[in-house]
Amino acid sequence: MSTTDNLHSPDILCNKSHSEASLLLTTIVLIPESTPPVSNILSFETTDEINNEDELNPLLNKRRRSTRTSLMADVSRRLYKRKVLYNRLREISNIMCVLGMSGVILMIIENEITFMNIENNDAYTCISERIKLIISITTMILVNLVFYYHRIDLEFYAVNNSLDQWRIGLTRTRIFLMLFEVFICMIHPIPRRFPFMSRIKHGNATREDFDVALGLPSTSTKAAFLSQSYIDFDVALGLPMFARVYLICRLVTFHSRLVADVSLQALGYFNQVSFDFLFLTKTYLTRWPTRSLLIFCTFIFFMGSWSLRACNYISGHDQVSMLDSMWLFIMTFTTVGYGDLKPSNYCGRSIAAITALIGVLSTALLISVLAQKLELTRSEKYVHNFVLNIGLGKERQIQAANIIKYAIKRWYLNRKHQSLTSEYIKIQRRLYRSIHFNQRLKREQKKVIDSCIGLPELITAQRESNDKIKKLMSMEVKVDRIEKNVADMSTTMNNIRNTLDLLLNKIS
Repeated sequence: MSTTDNLHSPDILCNKSHSEASLLLTTIVLIPESTPPVSNILSFETTDEINNEDELNPLLNKRRRSTRTSLMADVSRRLYKRKVLYNRLREISNIMCVLGMSGVILMIIENEITFMNIENNDAYTCISERIKLIISITTMILVNLVFYYHRIDLEFYAVNNSLDQWRIGLTRTRIFLMLFEVFICMIHPIPRRFPFMSRIKHGNATREDFDVALGLPSTSTKAAFLSQSYIDFDVALGLPMFARVYLICRLVTFHSRLVADVSLQALGYFNQVSFDFLFLTKTYLTRWPTRSLLIFCTFIFFMGSWSLRACNYISGHDQVSMLDSMWLFIMTFTTVGYGDLKPSNYCGRSIAAITALIGVLSTALLISVLAQKLELTRSEKYVHNFVLNIGLGKERQIQAANIIKYAIKRWYLNRKHQSLTSEYIKIQRRLYRSIHFNQRLKREQKKVIDSCIGLPELITAQRESNDKIKKLMSMEVKVDRIEKNVADMSTTMNNIRNTLDLLLNKIS
């Protein structure tokens, strides 16, 4: 690195800022008459004040400028360090997501090989154990990255909150969350027989002998357990690996523009809004509700279907097909449940219960999205209400004409003394019916007009009323000025009249 780069490095700028701040404090102590408050040191004076202070105390002014320079250097150093730590966290998150999802995919492949190995073929068993060994290696790397990620996250938290040491942010809650994350990432299928063990001759030793030697349940014991509604050991360790999906959520958070932009982060700090995954989920559901819900349901569909397939696995028997598992998931997700397929053990029942709860939640979200999509926009609502208002107006005109027509007929028959005839009663009934119908149309027309008034219209009316009030206040001020000017003019006219009276008296 060159000398110029060393001079502009963040550490040297930080040392210079501390030395200049200490020099400022020394100057304030040595000069008794200069004890300015901190607010004056940190504020920006106008040009006239700076010129006056240059004349009175140029040394103090110089120290103030150097303090501002050191503060700006410290802010720039913190921003640079924050950017470096953020990029490092994003890279670590990318690697963790790749390792976590690759472990889940390898777990699914390993279990599918086990499902295919009905006759306990040694070739399939060797491939399965190799895949488990790879999963264990990726899991160890992932656990180490979890500790490293939280270490960098603590430094990032210290920079954001202007803390001197990152250990200040190491609270009990953070320690618990870190250990919980490590526990989630550590769960994986454990290899029981390593590849190099296949080269050793053991006579007629089988996989059951290896399981017994390692202290694991044998095939007969597992069959007895399975008859009592228990699941396979590898499946029990493989299904919790789906909890690594949180790494995808973290990846989406770090690659979002709302989190990466420093100006938006500052805006969130000012308004006490945290740009976490929950906030991003709300924004995505607001902007792209259909797309977000479709992605969520598709992911849950495949994950839940395979989980139901894995829970129904019994060693030495045919496995439930993926299509049947999908059918069972759909019936459970939609809370229909035909009963033609059902889980055979506690694991499948637990997955089915969780699926039903997620299905109810997704149904509620789907209904809200459909209601939002089917809702009329502001322009469509205006056009619809305008058309309804025109139709109701025409109906009122027709009914008003009928009222006039039936009133004239009633008057004509009453004049001919036919008020007891059936025709008179018929016309009177139609007259009252038209009056009642006209009143009902009037009420409906009023409801249509009221439905046009929403929150934007109220805000607009309030803004217009505020503008009118401001105009009235300005007019009142102008009227007061006019009255003041008229009073001054009347005073002046009185003075002129008195002066003229004096002149006339002197002349006379």
